[in-house]
Amino acid sequence: MHANGACTAAARATARAGWAVAGLACLVLAACEPALQPAQFTGVWKSSRLATPLHLRASGEWEIRAGDGPVLQYGVWRLEDRHIVWTHRAADGRLQHESNAVVSAGERRFELRERDGSLTSFERLP
Repeated sequence: MHANGACTAAARATARAGWAVAGLACLVLAACEPALQPAQFTGVWKSSRLATPLHLRASGEWEIRAGDGPVLQYGVWRLEDRHIVWTHRAADGRLQHESNAVVSAGERRFELRERDGSLTSFERLP
């Protein structure tokens, strides 16, 4: 093998090792994120897309209600990895499921990625 061939092989090995280290670093950073818990999301929230509050119950039920008035929409929700999965009955009687990625989550606020790529933010109400 020529000296140039040895240098090229060494450069390729170094590049592969660099990618392996970068991949490992990404895995470690992802593992450092605290796991989301359903209790973080239970409560009454003001959505950037809704005029009325969204109620997320610990039982897994959700509802949109106009103050103390009638329920406008309801269903069930669950947390799967870093997604909230919403289920509700459509007008034709079929169950519909929608999954939204949790982009950020804190004590008083969280954000979801919608199917169209936009963000919806939620602020906890007292």
